[in-house]
Amino acid sequence: MYPQRVIAAGEGSSPCVDRCSGGELNIIVACPSHINPMRTPLLFSSLLAPCLLQAQITLGPADVPSAGDTMRYWNAALATFDDADTGPGHVWDFSTLVGLDEAADTAVTVGSTPLLYQFFFNNGLLYPDHDANYAVKGTDLDFQQLTLTDLYDYFKVDADGFDNVGFGANINGIPASVQRLPVDHIYRFPLDYGNMDTSSSYWEITVPTLLFFSQAQTRFNEVDGWGTLYLPEDTVDVLRVRSTLQRTDSVYIDQFGIGFSLPEPETVEYKWLAVGRDFPVLQVNVTGGIPVLVRFQSQTEPLSTGIAQEERTDGAIHPNPATDGLCPGAGRRAWAARPLRCAGAGGTARGPGERGCACGRGCERTGGGAVCVACGWG
Repeated sequence: MYPQRVIAAGEGSSPCVDRCSGGELNIIVACPSHINPMRTPLLFSSLLAPCLLQAQITLGPADVPSAGDTMRYWNAALATFDDADTGPGHVWDFSTLVGLDEAADTAVTVGSTPLLYQFFFNNGLLYPDHDANYAVKGTDLDFQQLTLTDLYDYFKVDADGFDNVGFGANINGIPASVQRLPVDHIYRFPLDYGNMDTSSSYWEITVPTLLFFSQAQTRFNEVDGWGTLYLPEDTVDVLRVRSTLQRTDSVYIDQFGIGFSLPEPETVEYKWLAVGRDFPVLQVNVTGGIPVLVRFQSQTEPLSTGIAQEERTDGAIHPNPATDGLCPGAGRRAWAARPLRCAGAGGTARGPGERGCACGRGCERTGGGAVCVACGWG
């Protein structure tokens, strides 16, 4: 049962608009009994606008990275994760996430990567399915007698989807180009709520006289939710994509004449995607029921990760007087016409009528306005 908030429009009110469900809140609008709601359309349209304007988005090729993009994000942590917290017209509240460390990936042109890496990925005539649009620096691998260094992952974007087509790396010191056959379809376009698809991909490496290594992967995609996502710095209309990844690694070691296959633990990727944001505004990877990766988009201004201040437990308003905003004491919300920097939680309180910052330890004045110190989201 959702909580209800009654908006009263005057004395002697009675409910004259039933209910507007925004996923997190039911709103019952009450008005004086002598007012006919049909004759006051502006009043009711303004009260119900947040609900009426919520609509599902559709994503396509313009909503994923392109060469030259820098993808800045914060790594964070979650103790638990609820897979079932999703659906149509849903609200996800991750506004209490705290950035632990900031990082960035850069999408570079295929032509700027090492020449020998480009064999499959910069040759649209011979390898059209692997003709990549950009590359991103990947993670090195060290497995037994196999080492992959200076690795780049290559990606293809077109009207049909967004694909990982392979990688280039120094394999035991020798530059090489490795295709995914077939390619890994990360998303298929257009991306809409309810979409489901399956993609199988495979790659292999042979190091003569040493070993053979391969990986087979199956990706099960489902767009299982749409709605509004609250982050420390942002509020975004999103689709949620749930991707279940099943991988099996196979190894044959020439020296011993033996080989084996080893299934990896199943990983589920949860990605919240928004129009024009290039990469997930929030991503949570879960393995064995445990969140192993949590990252959310970083905006231009760096996040604060905590400021030590004298604790205040009163309910007074600080600062007083103030021009940029008021920061109530413990258990109150801060509403401001201009944004407030929520230093403790690493977020920004929004304007009147939106989510505020519940300050538990007072606040201070800075050049950017009133700052809520060591606060959480109320």
